[in-house]
Amino acid sequence: MRVLGWVRSVWLSTLFVGMLLAAGVEWWVRRPKLGAEGAVWIHRWCRRIVRVLGFQCEVEGWIPRGGAVISNHLSYLDILLYSSVRPFVMVAKTEVRGWPLLGWITSRAGTVYVKRGGGPKSWPSVNAAMAEAYHSGLPVLFFPEGTTTDGAGVLPFRRGLFHSVLNNWVPLRTAALRYSLKEDAANRGASVGEDICWWGEMGFTSHVFRLLGLRGVSVKVRFGDEVLERVDRFVLSETAQQRVAMMYADLGGTQAENSVEEDKTQLVGTS
Repeated sequence: MRVLGWVRSVWLSTLFVGMLLAAGVEWWVRRPKLGAEGAVWIHRWCRRIVRVLGFQCEVEGWIPRGGAVISNHLSYLDILLYSSVRPFVMVAKTEVRGWPLLGWITSRAGTVYVKRGGGPKSWPSVNAAMAEAYHSGLPVLFFPEGTTTDGAGVLPFRRGLFHSVLNNWVPLRTAALRYSLKEDAANRGASVGEDICWWGEMGFTSHVFRLLGLRGVSVKVRFGDEVLERVDRFVLSETAQQRVAMMYADLGGTQAENSVEEDKTQLVGTS
């Protein structure tokens, strides 16, 4: 990491932690209710955080008002950016609840935490939590890939959470997001797949620090139509996966297209 990138990382990391602490203080003062009211409160803070960190977010399509929404999953940033677009009730892996500050904040919005690999025995409790989330009046967002990826493509969807969509007669809409990175001297050698996407065995703290040193990080979010093919969870999940994969491809979502090469003699634009 270059010196300017390191300085930027330190500065923005300090601002980020400061804003999370400020959000915690405001919560204790205002005490919004858990669930929908908490999600609206978090939405306001996510908008501020995205603006302060300098992320550019472009939204396409009709933003959902309710029901279920599914998306591809690339990074911990996905939750922050979707929440900045509008209030959602999120579905996240149980590990998120244990993250310092971030875990506490996400729980305020009535986030449904799902244990990965829980199997059929966990479905009744998860479906009950999902049913309650659907009655919150907000759209419920989940990531059926079940893990984050490097952005090379969209993985097959896990079918477990689609039970709750069918059982509760909830309309299901698709969404996709793609990150891009501006060509900039500060970003030389960085790529979307390695420095924005967070996957595999990447360390969380070191990745956040490196990410905040980048300049010109942007994301495009597209909301699609409702999925009407609902014969069973197999048809529903496979049709939804195909829709999301097509949307992601249409957004230009390949790792190769979103890297900043080391050997460019001239990098254009600074912000």
